[in-house]
Amino acid sequence: MSRGKGKRTLQIVEAAREILEEIQPATVRAVGYRLFVAKLIPNMSRNSTNSVSRLLTEAREQGDIPWWHIVDESREAEVVASWDNPTELMQAAADQYRKNYWLAQDHHVEIWSEKGTIRGTLAPVLQEYGVTFRVMHGYASATVVNDIAEFSTKIKKPLVALYVGDWDPSGKHMSDVDLPRRLEEYGGDLTVKRIALLRDDLDDLPSFTPESKQKDPRFRWFQRNVGTLCYELDAMPPPDLRERVRRAICDYIDFDRWDHDRMIERAEVESMGDFLESWKATICGGAES
Repeated sequence: MSRGKGKRTLQIVEAAREILEEIQPATVRAVGYRLFVAKLIPNMSRNSTNSVSRLLTEAREQGDIPWWHIVDESREAEVVASWDNPTELMQAAADQYRKNYWLAQDHHVEIWSEKGTIRGTLAPVLQEYGVTFRVMHGYASATVVNDIAEFSTKIKKPLVALYVGDWDPSGKHMSDVDLPRRLEEYGGDLTVKRIALLRDDLDDLPSFTPESKQKDPRFRWFQRNVGTLCYELDAMPPPDLRERVRRAICDYIDFDRWDHDRMIERAEVESMGDFLESWKATICGGAES
């Protein structure tokens, strides 16, 4: 790894490796924030983060950092599900079956994010609790908001959207004003609850001045109603964000019902396995076709 690289570059790569051992899986930008706080890169400009991205790519190519420590779900391939034979399909169903524990809960809980870059960071928690993840992609379209509003009236239980986003003019206005207002206008029956970033999170995070967002139509609203510096969600340490989301989800779970459903799920999976073995014996002669 050291051949052809300067001392400063090696220092950055080694720091990034140690950071990722602590916070993985994480985005390049999350690593960049930690390097910036450690004064190993000058700022969070495009040039600086592109440089970090290049060094992380080289380090992974050389085996110094595991590939899976970095997440970038925006480049995942969309693959059409297919199988070689019916037995393979049924095996996949048995392996992947998961009961919807939320049906027996008093609330329907979702995680909403201002940006898709955080999906990979939250993936372990989303998978563990089977929670729907919605990316609002900035200011969501009228169609998306109306679809959510209609969904909230059909599920016959309170819908709680746990929101994670930047602390800046658009990010704050989106969660505090725009989404609640439009969902109410479209007849939605739900609660949007911001869980990150919160004011208490800001002290230890790198910031930037609101003036850098002067072209944002919500700039004056932010100055008047929030009046702080601006912060990016990506700057929050991924383990802290995952734990914040985990605790927020658990606040809405009745674990007696949850554990009961897990017992039922185990019995159902066992039954599916028995059926699969019977299928193999009677249809496939005990062997793959």
